[in-house]
Amino acid sequence: MPPLLDISVSQFVAASAERVRAVMFDPLQDPHWMAAVNTVEPLAADLGPGTLVRRTGRFLGRTLRWTTEVTGVSADHLALRIVDGPMRGTVEYRIEPDEHGSRVTIRNVRRAPGFAPRWILLLAMRRALRADLRRLQRAVEGST
Repeated sequence: MPPLLDISVSQFVAASAERVRAVMFDPLQDPHWMAAVNTVEPLAADLGPGTLVRRTGRFLGRTLRWTTEVTGVSADHLALRIVDGPMRGTVEYRIEPDEHGSRVTIRNVRRAPGFAPRWILLLAMRRALRADLRRLQRAVEGST
């Protein structure tokens, strides 16, 4: 079985939790703040448990296709399970509001695919997630 990758990154954002949620929890916004996502196809109109979303994108020079299923959603947390594609696992988004904005966290737990060594995947995924949070920060701070 491929080794487990567990990566978590956080970023402070000077925007309300509501504004962050409007972008971060809307799959149609993914291509605007996630570099690896090119297209998104929600398979339902709402974002409730069981909702499936198909995505395509690029990572480490490879075109990837994957589908996520919403396993939990609340005002400050979105949990997804990757149900098909080259990497299986979970993705969690968390928003912790405070008086100056919000602390936003992404956590990915997944099995490493066989197309790159584990250490390269860890480094590349951590770098990509940090860059995604910076893009999210620019998107939500610029619109508040």
